[in-house]
Amino acid sequence: MDLEKLKKQLIIDEGYKLEVYLDHLGYPTVGIGHLLTKKDPELLQWELGRKNTPNFSMKITEARCQELFLADIANVIKDCRKLFPEFDSYAEE
Repeated sequence: MDLEKLKKQLIIDEGYKLEVYLDHLGYPTVGIGHLLTKKDPELLQWELGRKNTPNFSMKITEARCQELFLADIANVIKDCRKLFPEFDSYAEE
């Protein structure tokens, strides 16, 4: 799998932002469409910052963005392999 090609396409589809923002449903998101969850330390930091300062802004590093992207992709591939046993034989598209 060409991760760089996938990353480029996801940036087109999801956007790329190192600053935490609210997605179209109002959920805090960062990086390449990464929904912040309770597992992400950034969520608590962002929530506390917003509580104390309504216009609070928080950024992640490029390295953290890459880390989140790779973890998201690994989770999606794992799920695809569970749902579709022949997943690895499918065309990349």
